[in-house]
Amino acid sequence: MKIEGRLSNVTVEVLIDSGASHSFISPELITALGLAVTPTNVKSIKLGDGHRVKSEGICKGLKIILGSHEFEIDALVLGLGGLDVVLGVSWLSTLGKVMMDWKDLSMQFWHKGQMVTLQGQGNGHLQHGFLNSFLEDRKGGRDDEWWWPHNDTNNDQEEPMKQGMMEVLELFPEVFKEHI
Repeated sequence: MKIEGRLSNVTVEVLIDSGASHSFISPELITALGLAVTPTNVKSIKLGDGHRVKSEGICKGLKIILGSHEFEIDALVLGLGGLDVVLGVSWLSTLGKVMMDWKDLSMQFWHKGQMVTLQGQGNGHLQHGFLNSFLEDRKGGRDDEWWWPHNDTNNDQEEPMKQGMMEVLELFPEVFKEHI
């Protein structure tokens, strides 16, 4: 489930992923926010498609705001293909029992004596541009018009091809590290 969060007073895109064993943060976000990275022994991370990538260290004690609640996380540094932060089981397991509503894309749990409800994006909920989409547009990586719309009128036929290409590029970020 994707939600909006805040890290160092910057709006970030967060994926809550029960299929991820750990929490991760993108190297682009670390650079942009000037966050400290603690070197670690090289950790090989197996991705959903089976290939392995190496973590570039860990950010400890990050304070991330989700909804109106602050959480402290440790996140391994890993290229996330346009996402800012992934919160995996290492974070989810700290919450205890969680009630998930997949139809409404919301989750509820108790945190520090308060009931927390996090609302996911989709199903009519407004999506915003986030730091990594901003950074990718600045380097010409994605064409998602959140920040600087293009006014080309002659590329109607190219648009479906661009979308298909971008899906492939985003599915395999380690293969396509450089801008094509």
